[in-house]
Amino acid sequence: MSKRCNGFSLIELIVIMVIMGILSAYASSRINFTSHSAAGCVETVKASIRMAQKLAIAQRSAVTVNVGDACEVTVGGENYPALTGVNVAYSGGVSNPEDLTNPGNVTFNGLGQPFLDTITPMTSVRIFTVSGGDVVRYVCLEPETGYVHQGVENCV
Repeated sequence: MSKRCNGFSLIELIVIMVIMGILSAYASSRINFTSHSAAGCVETVKASIRMAQKLAIAQRSAVTVNVGDACEVTVGGENYPALTGVNVAYSGGVSNPEDLTNPGNVTFNGLGQPFLDTITPMTSVRIFTVSGGDVVRYVCLEPETGYVHQGVENCV
C-alpha cells in the first residue's frame, strides 16, 4: 500500500515564489508614484482651501491659506508637509498677475469670500495647476463664492 500525500512539493513552492518575485519586481518598476502624489496634492489643495473658508466663516475673521510650489500648505498658521515630485503653479484671480506679491496666498473674509490679500477681492477664477510625473490637474477657486472644484485647463 502506498502512502500518497496531497499537496505541493518544496520545489514547486520555491518555483512559484521565484516567479512571483520576478513579476512583482517588474510591476513595481512600472508604477508611477509621482502621478499618485499629484492626485494627492490636488485633494490636499482643495481640502485646505475649503477648510480655510470654513474657518473664516466660523471665526468671522480673515483666514489665509498658502499653497507652496511643492504642495506644502499653510492654513491659518498650521503647516502641512510638502509632497515629493509635485509642482504647483498659479494663475488668475486678478486682471494684472504682476500685482500679486505672494501668488500662492488666498485669504477668506468672515463671509467666506476669497481675496488675494486682505483688501483685494478676486476678480476672476484662480487656477492652481498641479503637475507631477505625466499628470497635470487643475484646482479652480471661483471669485465671489469661493467654490473650489477640479476642472479643465481654463476652469470653465
